[in-house]
Amino acid sequence: MKTNKKLLAGVVAVMGLMVGAAAHAHGNRDRVVEPGEVFLGKSYNELASEWTNWFITEPIATNPAFDPDGRFCGLNQRGRVWFLASTFEGIAERTCEVPAGKAIFLSLGGAAVSFAPDFPAAGDPCLLLPTVVDRVRCDVNNDVPPSEISFQVILDGEPIEDLLAFRAQSEPEGFTLRVPDPSFITDVGLPAGDRFPAVADGYFLFLKPLRPGTHTLELRMTNPDQSQTGVDYTLIVGN
Repeated sequence: MKTNKKLLAGVVAVMGLMVGAAAHAHGNRDRVVEPGEVFLGKSYNELASEWTNWFITEPIATNPAFDPDGRFCGLNQRGRVWFLASTFEGIAERTCEVPAGKAIFLSLGGAAVSFAPDFPAAGDPCLLLPTVVDRVRCDVNNDVPPSEISFQVILDGEPIEDLLAFRAQSEPEGFTLRVPDPSFITDVGLPAGDRFPAVADGYFLFLKPLRPGTHTLELRMTNPDQSQTGVDYTLIVGN
C-alpha cells in the first residue's frame, strides 16, 4: 500500500497536539510534590513542623505573613527548602529572590498550631482525651479552616488542582515549638520558651525547585463569606 505523506503528516500533527493537550491538562502537577511523597528527604508532615517554627520566629513587625512587599522573604531561610507564607487579610504583592535549587514549601492560608501547656484552654472538651498530644491535636483540628473554604494556586499562569487534598499535619508524636523573644507568639501575649508537644495543621504545598528566572505564584483563599486573602508572588530564582 502506498503511504499518503500528507495524511501521515496530518496524523503526526494531531498526535503532537494531543500530547501537548495532555501535558497542559496536567498543568503544573509535575512541579508539585504529592501528598505522602518524600522529596529531598522531607515529607509534608516534617515540613509542616519546620514551617511553623520558621513562621513564629519573627515578631509581627517582620513576620512573613505581614510582609508588605517581600522585603522579609529571606529571613531565617536555611537548608534545601525555602518557606513562603500567605497573609491574614487582603491581597499582598511580594517579590522574593530564591536561590537556585531550592524547593519551596508554603502555607495556602489558615495554617494553625496548638501547643501544651497553653492549649487546650480550660473547659475545652479536648481536655477529656487521654494524652497531652491527643488533646493538642484535637484543639488544633478545631482551628483549621472549615470545609466551606476554597483555595486557588496559579503557578506561571497554570492552576494547580485539587488543593484540598494537600491538608497536612505535623508528626504524630508532636514537635517542639521554639518560641524566641520577641516572636509572633510573644506578640500575641504568650511567653517565650520551648513548647512540647505542639501540633501544626493546615493546607500546604511543596514545590520542586523552579528553573532559574522569574516565576509568578498566585495564592488565594476564599472564605465562606466570599472574602479573600492571598499573595501575588514574583519569584526570582537565581542561576
